[in-house]
Amino acid sequence: MCYQIGVKTTIAIAFSLFLFIAEGINYSQLAPFFPNEAELNKDLSKFLVGAISSCFDFSTLIFTLCLPLVARPELNKFFFVWGAIIGALANMGFGVLGAGPGGIWFASMCFLCRILMGIGAGMIWSTGIPLLTSLAPAYAGRITSLVESGAGFGIAIGPPIGSAVYSLGGYEYPFLTSGGIEMVLVIFVIFLLPEPVVETRNRMDDEDDFHDNRLIYDSADESKDSADVPMLGVTNDTSGPADTSTQIEITTQEQQASATTFQAFIEFLSFPGIWAVSLIFPLFGVPFGLLDVSLSPYLLDHFGVDGDTAGLYFLSLGAMYAICTQFTGYITDKGGAAYIFFWYSNLLVGNSFLYFLPSLVSALEQKWYIAMVLAINGFAMSGTYVPIYLVLQELALSSGYSKGLENLKLVIGIWINFLMAVGRIIGSLGFGGVLYPMFGFYHTFLIVLCCFTVGALFSNTYLVASGNYRRMYYDHQNRVFLEENEDEE
Repeated sequence: MCYQIGVKTTIAIAFSLFLFIAEGINYSQLAPFFPNEAELNKDLSKFLVGAISSCFDFSTLIFTLCLPLVARPELNKFFFVWGAIIGALANMGFGVLGAGPGGIWFASMCFLCRILMGIGAGMIWSTGIPLLTSLAPAYAGRITSLVESGAGFGIAIGPPIGSAVYSLGGYEYPFLTSGGIEMVLVIFVIFLLPEPVVETRNRMDDEDDFHDNRLIYDSADESKDSADVPMLGVTNDTSGPADTSTQIEITTQEQQASATTFQAFIEFLSFPGIWAVSLIFPLFGVPFGLLDVSLSPYLLDHFGVDGDTAGLYFLSLGAMYAICTQFTGYITDKGGAAYIFFWYSNLLVGNSFLYFLPSLVSALEQKWYIAMVLAINGFAMSGTYVPIYLVLQELALSSGYSKGLENLKLVIGIWINFLMAVGRIIGSLGFGGVLYPMFGFYHTFLIVLCCFTVGALFSNTYLVASGNYRRMYYDHQNRVFLEENEDEE
C-alpha cells in the first residue's frame, strides 16, 4: 500500500507553505524600489542601503547562533509561529516608515525593523523544515522541496508584487499588504498545525544501537505502510498503525541523559566533513544579497527600467527556482542528493561567468540576456538547497553522530540557515555595498566567480574523495545508506 498523508496533515502543510511564500514576499518585495527610494527620496548612500538590506541577515545570523541554546524539537511549532508573527509586524512597521522623514531617523528605524524581520525569519527557516518533515516523514525530500519552492516562489513574486502595489499606492502599501496577509495565515497555522511529537527511544549506548533504535511518531490519521519511498522516523513494527496510548515511557534518568540541542550542535560541528562540504554554502547566499542591492540600479542605469517593472526580472530567477526544486526534491528522495549537489553547484560557477560576459561581448548587454542569466541562476540554485539536508545528515551519521535524529534534523536546519545568512550579508554589504560601487555590476560578479570556483573545488573534491559521491537513500529505520549498502541488504 502506498504511504498516504492524512487530510488534516495535508491542510496543515499547505497553510505552512503559504506562510513560507508570504515570508519570501516580505523578504524580496523591496528590491525593485527600495534602493532608488532610499537614495533619491530619503538621502541614503549606497553603503547604507546595503547595510539596511544586510542587517536582516545579520540579525538572522546572530539569532541562529543563539538558537541552539533554547531550541528543542518539541518547541519547533512555538518558534515557527512566533517567528511569523514577529516578521509580519516588523514588515508592516517598515512600510509605515515611508511616511516619515529621511536621513538618520529613517535609516535607524529601517535597521530596527529589518533586524526584527531577520529574527522572525531565523525562527521560521530554522524550524520549518524539521517541523513539517516530521508530519510526513516518508516524503522528507519532497516536503523539503515544497518548502524551498514556497520560499523561492515568494521571493520570485515578491518583486513584481512589490512593484505593482508600489506603483498603485506608494512606498507604504506593499509592506502593509504583505504583512497583513502573513498575519492572517499565522492564525490558520496556529489552529491547524499539530504540536510536534518527538521520537520516543531507549538509551543509545553506541552507534549501532542508534541505528537499530525504534522510532515512533504520532500518526493517528495516517497509514504507516509505504511502497513508494521509505519512511523516516517510523516504528519498525509493520503490523499496523502505532497506538499513541501505548508509546514507550522514558524514565526520568533517560530524560536527564537526553541530549540538548546545543550539545547536538557542538557534536555536529566537530566532524571535519561537515565543514568541508559546507564551505561553499555561504556563497549560495551571495547572489541573493548582491542582486537585492545592485540589480535595480543596474537595470535603471543601463536600460531605463524603473522600480515599477524591475520586479519582473527578479521573477525570472525566483520562478525558475520554485519550479525546479520540485524535480530536485523527487530526485533527492530517489537517491540522487549527492549527484544533484555536485553538478548544480558547479553550474553556479559557470553562471557567475555569464553575469560577467557582457563586459567582454558588448552585443550581450541586453535586457533579455540578463533575464536569461537570472533564470539559469534560479535553475542552478534549485539543486543546492534541497539535497544538502540529506548530504549533511549522511555525513554526520557516518561520522558517528549520536545525539538523536530529531536533534540532528533541527541542527541541520539551524546550520543551513546560519550559512545562508552569512552569504546574504557578504552579498549585500560586502559585494553590494562596497565592491559594486567600486567595480560596477560586471566586475563584481567576476569576483563572485573566483569565490565560487574556490568553494566548489574544495567542497566537491571532499564529497568525491570521501566516498560520498554516490546514491543516498533512506530505509525504514531512518538510516542514510550509500549505494554499496543496497547489495548488502
